[in-house]
Amino acid sequence: MQKNDDKVVLTASEKNRLRGKEALKTSTVLQNIQKLKKTAASAQDELDNAVIKARGEGYSWVAIAAGLGVSPQGARQKYLRVTA
Repeated sequence: MQKNDDKVVLTASEKNRLRGKEALKTSTVLQNIQKLKKTAASAQDELDNAVIKARGEGYSWVAIAAGLGVSPQGARQKYLRVTA
């Protein structure tokens, strides 16, 4: 690394090393996104199954909506597809 008029000038090998670190960092971040997406999909499946079970046990949309923190109409609109 050289200084040239208060500017840092990197050698080619230093630039490549930094690119490699950036690629590794990006790769790790993207892998984390993929992992979290799978986790979210799994959690959504579990939530769908819980709503199906609740409906099967006779719970009302009002009760289910209270657990979800949404309106009964919102719960019905979102989950009617998985309970039908």
